[in-house]
Amino acid sequence: MKKIVYFGMIMTASVLTSCNKYLDIQPVGTVIPTSESDFRGLMTSGYTSFPAHKSYLSLRTDELLLDESSTDAARTKDIYLWNDQNPDPATTAYPYLAFYKSIFYSNQIISTIDEKLTSNANVDQIKGEAYLMRAYAHFELLNCYSEVYSTSNVGLRGVPLSTKIDLEQRFVPATIGDSYTQVLSDMEKGTALLTVDDQAKGANYRFSKRGAYAMASRLHLYRGEWKEAIETAEKALTINSRLVDLNAIGSKLPNDFESEEMIMALEKVSIPEVRSSSFISPSLLSSYSDGDLRKGRYFQKRGGDYVSLKGGENRFNVSFRNAELYLTIAECNVRLGNTAEALKYLSALKKNRFTVDAYAKETKADATLSKEQLLDAVLLERKLELALEGLRWYDLKRTTRPTITHASFGRTVTLQQNDPRYVIRYPQEAINNNPDLLK
Repeated sequence: MKKIVYFGMIMTASVLTSCNKYLDIQPVGTVIPTSESDFRGLMTSGYTSFPAHKSYLSLRTDELLLDESSTDAARTKDIYLWNDQNPDPATTAYPYLAFYKSIFYSNQIISTIDEKLTSNANVDQIKGEAYLMRAYAHFELLNCYSEVYSTSNVGLRGVPLSTKIDLEQRFVPATIGDSYTQVLSDMEKGTALLTVDDQAKGANYRFSKRGAYAMASRLHLYRGEWKEAIETAEKALTINSRLVDLNAIGSKLPNDFESEEMIMALEKVSIPEVRSSSFISPSLLSSYSDGDLRKGRYFQKRGGDYVSLKGGENRFNVSFRNAELYLTIAECNVRLGNTAEALKYLSALKKNRFTVDAYAKETKADATLSKEQLLDAVLLERKLELALEGLRWYDLKRTTRPTITHASFGRTVTLQQNDPRYVIRYPQEAINNNPDLLK
């Protein structure tokens, strides 16, 4: 079978929170929405279908140790050992088709909404979200299954692009260059349509202009486009630049969907299967210095080990938040040679993460750093601040691709410097269904 199988679904009100009836299926395999609430429901299904792949990505990094006593370890050990070629049959398959499930809902909206509804603020917002979801799903596929973008890599294999509903279409991977051209086009179209600057708490799993700018900033950062990454991060921060102050009594975790710095609370970054089969690695814990409040807020001791407090329930879903934008601006400014500007954003974040005394020591030490040392300091802050939010793997992949060693069940496996396994292999099931993936 050389195509992605699309799923036509009868969706009830329990799934589509804004619908109060079943949607008709006309013809079989295709959902035909007719009202604004139907389209909002279809978009909601696109969000709820988005995979929890970032939780599994954390297993591949230096953030976690596998708990061999866990009953879930059998499903995660080969992910932990980077055994993508011949994993144990019990291993949880990396998400692939789920991305295209979310893309399907986006395509359905994009292809039919103009025929069914007259343009207004709500309709334009839904259509804009659909374009951005399609862009984000393809972007995440590229981050997992393709090489990092560079001018020398644009001709390499990217990912299959799905921009229309065509059951006869062959899904041969586009090049990295063409894949990103599509992603950027969808981002531009979607952002132009959005009418909501910032989603209300509880609805902030949806895209807003703030979320679109944050996504653009991350994409440009990963592509090495430093000025563009700064510009789009600043646009997002113009709408809301607040940070959670961990010194404040009763402060929420920064990745709580109700925190003042949350931008978009969509993705499950710490699912039960991963949480129950892993502990926080000592190397990560030892990276937090004295006076860094995050160690006590982000992690909790359980027996002789530590576990993460940043996940385990939907309120800690996160795709984008302000701290990442501060660090993006800091990193890009260092790379451009603007160290004073980089220090300003790095200092602003640390002020909200360290005790008063520790913050004073940090800022004094940071002011003495060379450009190269300052870049290392910013990248360390990304590791500490964004721990267990699914971004560590991408940071390792786009920067130094360091050597990492994992040991489990009597096996010791090393991911070598610049190891080709930094590009994840397509799941075997996906390859079996679509041999074109290897072309």
